[in-house]
Amino acid sequence: MTLHMTKKDGVLLVLAALVLLMVGVLGWWHLGQATLLLLPVLAALLLLMVLVEGYRRLSAELRDYHRRHESHRQQDYRQLEAFVSLCFTLQPRLPLPQTRGWAASPDLLQKITEVIFREKPGLVLEASSGVSTLVIAYGLQQVGQGKVVALEHDAYYAGRSQRLIAFHGLEDIATIVYAPLQGFEHQEQRWLWYNLDDVQIEQPIDLLVIDGPPGDVQPLARYPAVPLLYRNLNDPSTIILDDGHREDEQQTVARWEQEFRQLSSEFLDLEKGAYVLHKNSPAPSHVPSGHVREAHSVLPGPSSGLV
Repeated sequence: MTLHMTKKDGVLLVLAALVLLMVGVLGWWHLGQATLLLLPVLAALLLLMVLVEGYRRLSAELRDYHRRHESHRQQDYRQLEAFVSLCFTLQPRLPLPQTRGWAASPDLLQKITEVIFREKPGLVLEASSGVSTLVIAYGLQQVGQGKVVALEHDAYYAGRSQRLIAFHGLEDIATIVYAPLQGFEHQEQRWLWYNLDDVQIEQPIDLLVIDGPPGDVQPLARYPAVPLLYRNLNDPSTIILDDGHREDEQQTVARWEQEFRQLSSEFLDLEKGAYVLHKNSPAPSHVPSGHVREAHSVLPGPSSGLV
């Protein structure tokens, strides 16, 4: 940690120098050589003031530094604790990939695992893929039932996720679907979301995990998930939305609850924030008015043997 001189500090130093110069000139004019005794005293006082101010600022910055790093240490500990719990619960045959950066955080993965063990879903649909897909597959294997289908819009990451699933020997539980983003209209607004033309959902979705597409695709990038998939959600069913600390995700949940009255949400103060939503009422027999006007047929579509 370094203490930087601010513009205000520079101005104060210049003013102090000007004061000393002015005192020196006026003192020499009125007191003559006696000024030579006065100037060192004034300089010492000014130096003392500078040192006191520097000490005050340094103390404040040190307090902020320790407060920030203590918070980071606590967060790191919580993530490590969640990761150890995951490994103990899931008992993976091979090491799990990293859970930092764009990957789902351990505390979110732990929450997803808790939901799987409690609700024992028959079908999990995931928007995005990666370590979260692997964790879901291990969780379903542990409870002895269920499949997970993960949608991935990026061909490179779809292949990478598929190799990860194969490496852990979970192909019979997890399927990675390459689903490029496509346009559709909802309430007279244009949206992008995963192309579901080749995905036939033959049973209700018990758990919907939404961690994609990326937020820079469009404003409220993850909003289309519920309008497109609501009719396929089981009753009851659960939705988990990652990145709940972001404003877009907060607005997304508010919109979902306004449009779909059967949904209720709970915010989880995880590392990145998350929302857990529950659908607890029977699905309507028709799609809500103005629901979705798709650019292409979404569901059902030609079977690809995914589910």
